[in-house]
Amino acid sequence: MEYALLALLELASHHGKKVPLTMSEIAAKQPIPERYLEQILTNLRRAGVVQSQRGSKGGFVLVREPWQITLLEIVTLVEGERKEKDPSESATLERTLVYEVWEQANTASIEVLGRYTLQDLCQERESRAQQSPMYYI
Repeated sequence: MEYALLALLELASHHGKKVPLTMSEIAAKQPIPERYLEQILTNLRRAGVVQSQRGSKGGFVLVREPWQITLLEIVTLVEGERKEKDPSESATLERTLVYEVWEQANTASIEVLGRYTLQDLCQERESRAQQSPMYYI
């Protein structure tokens, strides 16, 4: 999940340039093994989130604007739909308690992930980078 978000963050940051990013360029900026990155980008392409362009100037681009892609959408694509568990009639008191807490946590995570977009992550990264600039000697 983390790798998918990191790869998409790079693509979102680069989106305004209208030039595709190669897997090598993404891997150079984020600690993602290229073999794994290839699988992630293939799955995101199949899901319609990214588009691949072949050729010497090829690579990957976002299909939609970064502000249109929520983190919830990405998490759902990578991890699958978050299904509610049905407490069975044979549920014990303890199981029911665990189920109720789990459902509260699930609802809260869906709300938070649905509130943030790739654009939000890009802006936050830029803001934090400006607050603590790196000095090179």
